[in-house]
Amino acid sequence: MKSATRRVAARIALAAAMLAGASTCALAATPIPNGKWSFVFVDAKGRPDRPLRVYTYRPRACDTTCPIQFVMAGAKRDASHYRDDWELIADHYHLLIVAPEFSQEHWPKTAYNLGDVRDQPDREKWAFSAIEHLFDEVRDGQAGYAIFGHSAGGQFVERMALLRPDSRATLMMAANPGWYTMPEWRKDKAADPFPYSLVDSPVGERELRTALARRFILLLGEKDTDAAAHNLNQSAGAKKQGASRLDRGENFFKAATAAARELGVAFAWSLEEAPDTAHDAAAMSRFAADAAYGKK
Repeated sequence: MKSATRRVAARIALAAAMLAGASTCALAATPIPNGKWSFVFVDAKGRPDRPLRVYTYRPRACDTTCPIQFVMAGAKRDASHYRDDWELIADHYHLLIVAPEFSQEHWPKTAYNLGDVRDQPDREKWAFSAIEHLFDEVRDGQAGYAIFGHSAGGQFVERMALLRPDSRATLMMAANPGWYTMPEWRKDKAADPFPYSLVDSPVGERELRTALARRFILLLGEKDTDAAAHNLNQSAGAKKQGASRLDRGENFFKAATAAARELGVAFAWSLEEAPDTAHDAAAMSRFAADAAYGKK
């Protein structure tokens, strides 16, 4: 009898310990509250010296287990405005919006849209990896997330797709990037080196195979055709990709299609062109959401 009592007591103690551990994990996360909110995320796994202000929105119809949609701002790094662009979209499609702000102070110049890859041999310190770490901070049982970016944010998402194909993103959407890291990994093809291609980058054929087989939507504004647009990269390497954002996007997608064919990969990417739309973040956000969630 005493032995049985001891076994029961041991089971109770084990269950209590497991509950305590679960409570500790829950307390360590940052749940997304109702409505608009923001908090500062210190990335202990990556760059704790580069904190991120994170803007969130949770619709009334959602609890903390709704699908998570990351939203990446353009060159102005105005994450709060991008969060606001997705508010009504989130209400309609029942999404949790998470918009991290990679400030110029902590992520200067191209450390944002290029991921800080060249200056950081440790990939956990890349800007792309901060998304994975932030996902761990806010998720409540979600196994994956979607991510959208426009303009410089579109560059972020496009490069994240190629350089971190092992991420938990189940859907990646890049809208109107100004220029690209082309899906070419072979030095003998005379491609300009990284960041214009994967040549001399930390990844190669193996990662590209994985990337091309994952769900990625390239979204282009049909009227984003100004070859002299403000902030459009005019370097020789970028101009080789095309004159305008529309040209460069179409050429990038053609190159990705050809790479998938050469590698024998089941190509999972798609291209969507928004009619009568130029370089408009709010319009492209609505178009992206309808393309991703409105065709179920």
